[in-house]
Amino acid sequence: MKNYNRIKLTVFLFLVTIIIVSCKKEDSLSVCGCNESLLELEWLSRLKADLKGNANIYSAEISLYRLNDVDYIYVQESVSSSYDLPSTIYDCEGNEKYKCGGNQPVDSCSNFFSKAQKIKILWEK
Repeated sequence: MKNYNRIKLTVFLFLVTIIIVSCKKEDSLSVCGCNESLLELEWLSRLKADLKGNANIYSAEISLYRLNDVDYIYVQESVSSSYDLPSTIYDCEGNEKYKCGGNQPVDSCSNFFSKAQKIKILWEK
C-alpha cells in the first residue's frame, strides 16, 4: 500500500509540474512605450474609433511593425467598392511616414516592408 501511495503522489506531482510549466503568461507588448496603445495614444484611439464607426469601411487593420528597434503603426482599410484606398504607416507620434497603394505615384513602402518586421495585429474590423 505504501508503494501505491508513493506512485500516486509521484504521478500527481508530475502532472502538477507539467500544468504549471505549460501555463506560461503571455508577455505584455509595449507599443510606442505604452502597454495599452489603442487607449493611451490619443491619435491612435481616435483613428480606431473613426475606422470602427465608418460604415463605408468594411474591413480595417491596425498593425505594429518594427524597423531598427523603432515602432511604426500600419493602418490598412478597405471599402466595399473597388476603389483602392492607400494604406498609411505612422510613427509613434501619429505623423504619416509613408503611403502605400491607392495609386500612389511613388512606391515608398516596398523598402519599409522589405526590412521591417510585423510584430502584431493590434486591432481589426
